[in-house]
Amino acid sequence: MMNDTNNPTMAIDQELYPALIQCFFIIGVGYVAGQLNLLTNTQSIGLSRYISNFALPAVIFKNLVNVHFQSVSWAFLGSVFIAKASVFLITIIVTCFGERPRNFASMGLYAIMTSQSNDFALILPIINAVYKQSHPDYERYIYLIAPISLVILNPIGILLIEIQKRFNQENQHRHIHARERFQLLKIILKNISRNPIVICTVLGVIFNRIFNEHLPDLIDHILTPVAQSFSSTALFYLGLTMVGKLSRLHAHLVITVFILSMIKLIVFPLVLRQAIFFLLKPVNGSLNSTIDYSNFGFLYGTAPTAPSVIFYVPESYAALQAIASTGLVVSTLLAGPIMLVSAKMINLKALDVIKAQSYDSSLVKTAYDLSVLSLLCTIIVLIGFGLRRRLLKISFVHKYTFIFVGLQMIHAMWTIAIQCVPTPISTTAATIVELGE
Repeated sequence: MMNDTNNPTMAIDQELYPALIQCFFIIGVGYVAGQLNLLTNTQSIGLSRYISNFALPAVIFKNLVNVHFQSVSWAFLGSVFIAKASVFLITIIVTCFGERPRNFASMGLYAIMTSQSNDFALILPIINAVYKQSHPDYERYIYLIAPISLVILNPIGILLIEIQKRFNQENQHRHIHARERFQLLKIILKNISRNPIVICTVLGVIFNRIFNEHLPDLIDHILTPVAQSFSSTALFYLGLTMVGKLSRLHAHLVITVFILSMIKLIVFPLVLRQAIFFLLKPVNGSLNSTIDYSNFGFLYGTAPTAPSVIFYVPESYAALQAIASTGLVVSTLLAGPIMLVSAKMINLKALDVIKAQSYDSSLVKTAYDLSVLSLLCTIIVLIGFGLRRRLLKISFVHKYTFIFVGLQMIHAMWTIAIQCVPTPISTTAATIVELGE
């Protein structure tokens, strides 16, 4: 078979898989470095400050100066804001009615976790790989989307966390003056105005007009090395922060993290996609542009929670710190296959007629290969449960892990068994699609 390198799908695959492998390999290197204690706590804090105070601001400023704002779809940005704000508000309401005793800090933290994405370190390389050829201008939206959370939504979550902190202080110290409550908003606004990311966002928009949407070569040569260091250091630090986060699991933590991860990785992309269809109008009667933006929005929505949420939780809230750190790990691990599947489904639009005719067989073959691998993994897990005598233990985590593994084994066996049915591949694929619908 000839290798058609000119086919858009093949070209996208050649960009997508290396990008995903590169991202998670660097995350793995950071995790190993943390497990081996190659970096001290002070060095980890220094790396975090370099990323947030130098590398990321340089990336934002450099790209915003070169953005052509005349061709920006403000309706798309409005859709992202509506989707983020809706998920933010829904999370607050669900937490308010679902958690007792009522805790404003939980509302603020959970809302930030479900609305703030890992925009630059993880999703940006994936967006660049998928849309490098078809829509290279989509990359710039990442730099315009980030301030929505940093400037508008996150301060509300931080305000709720600080309100709970003040309530706790008032319960312990009745002599606290009521005037301190009105100083809280002033402190938060002051911290936002000093945030290097916010500062560089504003400066990027201002100098975009001054430099006529083109960064001078001298400044570009200065900022480029700093900006290029962001991606690898941010992914390395993400792996570093994942060390030791899954050591203490209990029922409340598992349920909370699972719900937050599903809201972030499943609900938010769907809400964003519908918001785009609602706000973006067809161009010349064609929905192609709207569909492209909706697919891009869905792929962006599958990005995991940003590592910075860990720093929003005060040290006195040990339970919330455990939820934030565990949620970061779980959402990052779950986001990998979700982003891959989403990107591959977007690529289907580029299939030609010949590729589309052979897609059924490729889909069934891929499902068969994955099912064989899944069956082997589930058998290994069950053997491990049996050898360690955990099958009969009454533990929330063990009980539901055993149920999930059993269901996965049944699904894998069904997929393998269906290959033995003497029916055409296209009929089998059609059956699978009908069951899915």
